[in-house]
Amino acid sequence: MALLALLAACTGPLLDQPGKLRQHELFLPPLVTVAESPDGSSWSWDALFWLAGQDVEGDRRHARALPLWWHDSEPPYANQTLLFPLWYSRDSADSRTRFWSLAYGYVEGRETSSRYVLPPLFWIEDAHDGSYHRSSLLLAWDELRRGEQRDVRIVTLLGLATGLRVQSGLPAAGEAVGDLGRTSSRRVSALELLGLVGAFGWDDAGDRRDVRVLTLLSSERLSLFRSWRGRGDDPFVREWLFPLYMNVQDAAGGWSYVGPLWGAWSDGERRTDWWALGLLARTRAPEGDTWRVLGLPVAGP
Repeated sequence: MALLALLAACTGPLLDQPGKLRQHELFLPPLVTVAESPDGSSWSWDALFWLAGQDVEGDRRHARALPLWWHDSEPPYANQTLLFPLWYSRDSADSRTRFWSLAYGYVEGRETSSRYVLPPLFWIEDAHDGSYHRSSLLLAWDELRRGEQRDVRIVTLLGLATGLRVQSGLPAAGEAVGDLGRTSSRRVSALELLGLVGAFGWDDAGDRRDVRVLTLLSSERLSLFRSWRGRGDDPFVREWLFPLYMNVQDAAGGWSYVGPLWGAWSDGERRTDWWALGLLARTRAPEGDTWRVLGLPVAGP
């Protein structure tokens, strides 16, 4: 009975003034109840466990015959009608909604319009001024476009997992990244899972190019393989295949490492190569080459 009382309260309208409080004319719940205000301007009836009924209060109207029919009218704010499962409409001050069964529907707003086909299978949303576009085909396609920027996901599970993601029209330059005369940048990623694991990533932004394989926690530094290279007047290199290979270079020099077999480092003038974990090493300098065994010089200028 408590649930029935709550339902009755939810379906009743707000009264405009205390003088219109209704009085029960017939009270036989849950079969039927009828109530009316003394001046006759506010009345309601409910029947069959409140599945059917009607409420009237000034300009406000509510009628229902659940689960098939529902209608609310509260001008000038909103007017909505449901004929389940064939029809749904809603009109308000800033939007207009129409749905024909679950086959097709649309929502027209002040700034955007949306179209739905077999929702939630397919839908399209566009801004009236052309600045925004969004389209989605459930589990197969998701596209977002804002101005010149475009973000496409192919084979996507509600944003939790993505087979392929392509972003274009991104800003040409960013933090500590010059644009190198470009007008936009791009990004491609594949097989992303919960933002925790990414099988492949490729960024082409201004004077940087970045390739990643098997990235953890969306951090480029936690990639099994990464090749990050600068272009133009900053031709740096940061790349590795963990734990077998590393190569770090810039205009001032750098160092390289290939397993325990070989490595090298240089400062622009001198270069040292080592083999077998440093058992053997050679340093090249303007004054000549120096050979070392176990760190001890054995030949040199």
